[in-house]
Amino acid sequence: MSLRAAKHGECGKSAAFVFALCAMPLFAAELAAPTIHDSIDYRDITGNTEAALAAALKNTAAADPAGDEFFGRTRWRVQWNFRVESVDGSCRLASATTDLDIRMSLPRWDPPPSASPELVRRWNRFMSALRKHEDGHRDIAVAAANAIEKHAMKAAPEPDCDTLKKTLSQIADATVQEYRDRGTSYDTTTQHGRTQGATFP
Repeated sequence: MSLRAAKHGECGKSAAFVFALCAMPLFAAELAAPTIHDSIDYRDITGNTEAALAAALKNTAAADPAGDEFFGRTRWRVQWNFRVESVDGSCRLASATTDLDIRMSLPRWDPPPSASPELVRRWNRFMSALRKHEDGHRDIAVAAANAIEKHAMKAAPEPDCDTLKKTLSQIADATVQEYRDRGTSYDTTTQHGRTQGATFP
């Protein structure tokens, strides 16, 4: 989730939400690709039968407020840095950057020698589908980071920088919420990956 607390700092300083006010020549606002940090947390499970694996998955599954269980989870938080400048009596955006942290959680099974080849194949198909679903959530997160920058670039200059800062804050928060909603819709449409094959057994 976005951190909404505004911090004022020097040009180039990184924070959850940073505005820097600098006096500099007029130039087009700079847009950089998001900086992305990916990590995966694995939940190790054991078993040598389909029933044992299904039970282990259920024991480690997460649940949403509606009670729906799901085997994978992708959480993300985007931070942004807007640098503004005061030129000729107005304030405008000079640069926009975003920093995206994506943390994926997945089950992991190391097949024991006693596991049948068919069970291993069944697991691999399941994991391939589950990863595809979670990668869809990752795509939404990356799109959100890009959209924050692009939407901010469209902000019109304001008579003062305090007003522009407020406008940019509202743009970023609204964009994050838009893409959070897209993630919710994605889960609803795919039934948390079930329609993509992420079911076991």
